[in-house]
Amino acid sequence: MSDYSMPKFDMEQAIRLAGISEAAYCTPKTFTHKLRALDMPDHKFKLISNDNAQAYIIWKEISKPMSKTTTKKSRSEIIIAWRGTEPGEYKDVMADLKFRKKTSKYGGNVHRGFKGYVDKVYEDVYQLVKKITRDHWYNIYVTGHSLGGASALICTNRLEDIEKFHVKACYTFGSPRPGGWKYAKSFKTNVYRIRNNNDLVTKVPPSFFGYKHIGKLCYLDRKGKMHTGQVKWWTLFSNWFLGQFHRIGDGLRDHSIGEYYQILKKIK
Repeated sequence: MSDYSMPKFDMEQAIRLAGISEAAYCTPKTFTHKLRALDMPDHKFKLISNDNAQAYIIWKEISKPMSKTTTKKSRSEIIIAWRGTEPGEYKDVMADLKFRKKTSKYGGNVHRGFKGYVDKVYEDVYQLVKKITRDHWYNIYVTGHSLGGASALICTNRLEDIEKFHVKACYTFGSPRPGGWKYAKSFKTNVYRIRNNNDLVTKVPPSFFGYKHIGKLCYLDRKGKMHTGQVKWWTLFSNWFLGQFHRIGDGLRDHSIGEYYQILKKIK
């Protein structure tokens, strides 16, 4: 069950999870070096992969002394990082294009392609998280970029009501809309939806098809300033308009997870 007394948006956490979401595109060998660069050399990890679907499970058990004879695993954590779309991977692209919704047993309708992607590895993800926690308290964070962001949302929705699972937060980067309005309302965990200015992927599937974004918008404007919550329409329009003249292909470049990571680090 999730911890619903959620903290506010955490910039340090956002930067770290953006770095992990970028690393999720890498091979396990490279992923090891990425964790060291993120000052996480003692974290364990496992790549769960099936067909084109992939997710990294990263964890660390931290015992906080409570007395001379007891300990409490209050700061132990698990991070579930879903890999996003690989442009050269045909099945990833097809997952993105399957707009038709399917009913979610957790409430509402969800994007058929995104659900199918998660289904390929979800049971293995769940079993590993269950094995790691062993009924102990671990703060669970779920994250991902692009298709990985939509997958992170679906995964969060499934994990948040499981007894003894403490889903602390979900941070997504450049995520598309994952499902319908009823599905969006079924979430209990705090979700922070980070969008880099004109990122095109955040605009699909179109809202007129009944799709809705999930979570609190954390909008990065063209100058790298973050706006959270209800962003004024003029702020969005002016940044979109000026971004068209800033560089060619601004909407696609704004989708780069590397750019998300670098911009967030500068805000720090």
